[in-house]
Amino acid sequence: MMRRLSVTLGVALLAATLSLAQSPKKKHKKPAKPPAPATVSLAEGLPKPEPPPPHTTIVEQIVARVNDKIIDTTDYNSARKDLKASLDQAAQQNGTTVSPVDLAKQDKDLLAQMINNQLLIQRAQDLGLSAETQTILQLDKIRKDNHLATMEDLQKAVEAQGENYQDYEQSIKSGILEQMVIEQDVAPRISAPAPAEIKAYYDAHKTSFVTPDEVRLSEILVKTDGKTPEEQKRLQSLADQIQQRAGRGEDFSKLAQRYSNAPSASAGGDIGFEQRNQLQDSLAKVLFALPMNGVTPVEKTSSGYLILQVTDRHSAGQETLQEASAKISQFLYQRKLQPELKSYMQKLRQDAYITVAPGYVDLGASADNAGPDLTKFYRVLPSDLPKPTDKDKSKNGGFNMGGGGI
Repeated sequence: MMRRLSVTLGVALLAATLSLAQSPKKKHKKPAKPPAPATVSLAEGLPKPEPPPPHTTIVEQIVARVNDKIIDTTDYNSARKDLKASLDQAAQQNGTTVSPVDLAKQDKDLLAQMINNQLLIQRAQDLGLSAETQTILQLDKIRKDNHLATMEDLQKAVEAQGENYQDYEQSIKSGILEQMVIEQDVAPRISAPAPAEIKAYYDAHKTSFVTPDEVRLSEILVKTDGKTPEEQKRLQSLADQIQQRAGRGEDFSKLAQRYSNAPSASAGGDIGFEQRNQLQDSLAKVLFALPMNGVTPVEKTSSGYLILQVTDRHSAGQETLQEASAKISQFLYQRKLQPELKSYMQKLRQDAYITVAPGYVDLGASADNAGPDLTKFYRVLPSDLPKPTDKDKSKNGGFNMGGGGI
């Protein structure tokens, strides 16, 4: 823009100079002889031709096409980021780390899962399903679970984690639609586990239903990293005041949202369940001695001043058949669902138009519906093809799809 403006001004100044040179002379009393004007050639007055623009860089590329929808590089990279975050969170809750082998396997399955999800969403549209109400209810549940006062607070919490709220809301809606399709098209084919099946599984896996001693915790962390001794003293006083307020029964989650510097602050400080054998002996002794909603004294850590609250408790022991029945029933149902869902997805794929760009792999493509070798031939939709001229039509009798057609 700046270059174009300078060119326009240069041409205007040249035109003005020529106009003045051609205007009638007025009479003046022996004006001083002006210096000879510099000779301006047309070539010097006009700017040099601009070089051709550099080759345009393609930011978005199509990774896969699923009927009339596409999965582009932004979708794919965002899904990879979400996958990594989900695996890290699950590993953290289990006190483990994500192995490179597990991450590579999940990453390899990712595109197939994205294609399957898109097929389910398109099927939901075909069935005329809507998830507007369910999405609102689910978002409100998430808000309550995270001890947030309003939906605006939920939006701020999502955006504080670097995620677009509209994308987050859409992911919730898509997940609900996928589940609705499965419940409508697949679930009716499956019978609920019988009581005898549930008991047989319980008897064969009793050791799996021994619960450990564990407590659910919320935290408030007042960080002192990089603070001067004077600032640390002030922050210790703040932590003491917070602990006293929590001890008097003030809402711990609201205190966490206001004062905590930990990542859990947006969730009201909730950090989930911790098993006794995963805690330091001294800390476990304090926590398991506290009553429900009891608060620990302020603990100085390497990061700052920490306050914990016990919000739930599970005692160790063998679950009875009645206590374990719901979990077993859900597990057996899922086990029956998997082969039916696999067969259902294969049918959706067979009836769908799916292409994958070279360099990407769709593990969900079976030998029957994988289509042509995409490293040798890239399929396109008819809408992508150039419109034929009358000459082309008379010569070829219509479109020449190439490669045996679509």
